[in-house]
Amino acid sequence: MKGSKMKIAATLVAAAVTLGGCGEALYEMTPEEQEAVVSYASHAVAKFNNFQKDGEVFVRKDILEEGTDTQEKAQDVQTPPEDGAAGNTDAAPKTDDSQDGAENAGSPSAPQGQETESSSTIGEALDLGVIRADFMGSSLCATYEKSASYAVDAPPGSQLLVLNVKLVNQSSEDLAIDILAMTPAFSVTVNGEYTAAAQTTILPNDLSTFQGSLLAGESGDTVLLFEIPQEISAVSDLSLKVTMNGSQNTIKL
Repeated sequence: MKGSKMKIAATLVAAAVTLGGCGEALYEMTPEEQEAVVSYASHAVAKFNNFQKDGEVFVRKDILEEGTDTQEKAQDVQTPPEDGAAGNTDAAPKTDDSQDGAENAGSPSAPQGQETESSSTIGEALDLGVIRADFMGSSLCATYEKSASYAVDAPPGSQLLVLNVKLVNQSSEDLAIDILAMTPAFSVTVNGEYTAAAQTTILPNDLSTFQGSLLAGESGDTVLLFEIPQEISAVSDLSLKVTMNGSQNTIKL
């Protein structure tokens, strides 16, 4: 195939010299002719280029030949069967898969985002240190209004579940809090049946995006908002799940 390409190239060069004549300028192709030659040449190369999908690849000739010889030798070598492996199905002891499965079932590997069912507080789940996060109750409403400038409306057919959380600085120093940088995720399960993720709002007191400072001994009120169906008329059971840094904590409120 390589020899055929060389013959085609030589024929084209000879034709160009012959048509140009001795001592005369070479034949100048029109743009249409140049485009036709380039198109034909590119198609001819692409047709026989098995490595076109890899793009431009340079392979030294000695490495290419060495790889070919190694592959041929590997095909000629056959791995001898182990003693007793041929014609004897009882040579290797069978493994009791059911027993292994039972043993493995008793010690499953922990998933990356391991859920921890615990009685930890919201502050412990958020790793707030000396800052305590106390759950102060919940309420249902169609619109949560922090002020005249900050209000959140529930979409049609839904209502807002508001969880009130008080942050308390128990230390003797002023502390800065940046929960937004922690990127926690909150979800709530209502009455053991309905689960909803917390809404991300622009409220300055949204716990999931709270950024601010607490003076020594000072406290601040924050909220978490969830959209739940209007059919839920009363809340008798609440569980808050906090996911952060690959771990999950469920807090019974």
